[in-house]
Amino acid sequence: MLQRLLGEFLKIDGVEQAMMMDDRGKLLSSVGTEGQLPPVDRAVELTVAALDAVQNHDQGDMHELWIEGEDQVLIDILTPYRIVMLAGTKGNIARWRHSMDHLRPQLATTQEM
Repeated sequence: MLQRLLGEFLKIDGVEQAMMMDDRGKLLSSVGTEGQLPPVDRAVELTVAALDAVQNHDQGDMHELWIEGEDQVLIDILTPYRIVMLAGTKGNIARWRHSMDHLRPQLATTQEM
C-alpha cells in the first residue's frame, strides 16, 4: 500500500524519487528510477539542518521544507514519526505540495511493512 501511495508522486511532472522515512532516519519505503538509490542521507541531513535552524531561533515547528533550483526537494513532516521526501528536477513544486496534501491522510496512517 505504501509503495502504491508513493508511486502516485511519480506521476507528477518532475518528481523522480519519493521516499518515506521515520524520525530516526530509517527508510520505510521508496519509489523511483530503477537503479537509483534513495537519497536517505541527504534527506536526514536536510531535515536535521532545517529543524536545528528553526529550533535555535525559536521559530516554532517545522512542517515542510522546499528547496528550489535545478534540483528540487520537498520534505514534509507528516507526523512526528513519518517524513516524506520528494526529489526531482524542473517540476512545479507547488503541485508536489498539493499532491502531498491530497495523500496526507493515507500516508500518515498506512501500516509499516
